Amino acid sequence: MKPYIQLVVFKQWLQYILLVTTIVIALVLIGIGYRVAHDNFKIPITIQDLDQTTASKSFVNKIKQSDYVTIKKVDEDESYIEDDVTKKEAILSMQIPKGFSQKLKENRLKETIQLYGRDDFIGGIAVEIVSSSLYEQQIPNIIYEHLEDMKQHQSIDAINKSYHKHTPESKIKFVSLTKQAQHSISISLIFAVILFVSAVQVVLHYRLNQQAALQRLSQYHLSRFKLYSTYVMTHTILLLLVLLAVSLYLSQPLSLIFYLKSLLLILIYEIGIVFILFHIQTISHRLFMTFIYALAMGIVYLIIFM
Repeated sequence: MKPYIQLVVFKQWLQYILLVTTIVIALVLIGIGYRVAHDNFKIPITIQDLDQTTASKSFVNKIKQSDYVTIKKVDEDESYIEDDVTKKEAILSMQIPKGFSQKLKENRLKETIQLYGRDDFIGGIAVEIVSSSLYEQQIPNIIYEHLEDMKQHQSIDAINKSYHKHTPESKIKFVSLTKQAQHSISISLIFAVILFVSAVQVVLHYRLNQQAALQRLSQYHLSRFKLYSTYVMTHTILLLLVLLAVSLYLSQPLSLIFYLKSLLLILIYEIGIVFILFHIQTISHRLFMTFIYALAMGIVYLIIFM
């Protein structure tokens, strides 16, 4: 097998670098596209803080902690904060009035904060995010009031420290990152694109299709089988390593069954690529068949794993 490894791997080292580079570029473009889509999904909220106290700043920071919100702060002298909503620059505009900190301590926040928002589903989500953050801000003061009613005096600072210390952390993210799944929609989509992009190998390795040399090679027992199997196994291992790298980068550990299914599908994919590369002589036909075949295999991959 050494001559075949020499021919398929070592003498084609530049082609493999170009193939890996092409795949990496595709992954980078996918990452950029995902970030743009994720940023576009975020809900823009305009905030005017007239109070400028620790409590009001803490309230704004709580809203910022949401993964689905972007905050735009406006100056105190801005008169028409609702313009951001009418101009569709924000889903929600919010004004934190002077005296917010004192009203928070007294639990008198009803009709305190002015909200201007879109009357639709996304606007409702924005209001819920603000309401949830405000309620979380109120909890220590509610506890303080109840303790005062029970004649158990505690400072608000002590209550705040105790509240944050004993608030349980969510384990949902931990479970989702550590539990091995049978499939992953995001990884399946990404790898389907990788399969399609890796079809460029029929162009990169075109020099392997030299009919005169292949005919001479055919005189030796199982020579073509060894050549084809070396090519298939090399590219299968390469694509499987790419799949594993994507899985690790996205912190989505997948089950052994997922990788075995992927291995089988990659083998089938590469067998088809070998047939096209070595048996289709017309370049235009080869490119067309590769395009259709890679697209079909990508769709099959998505159907199986989604």
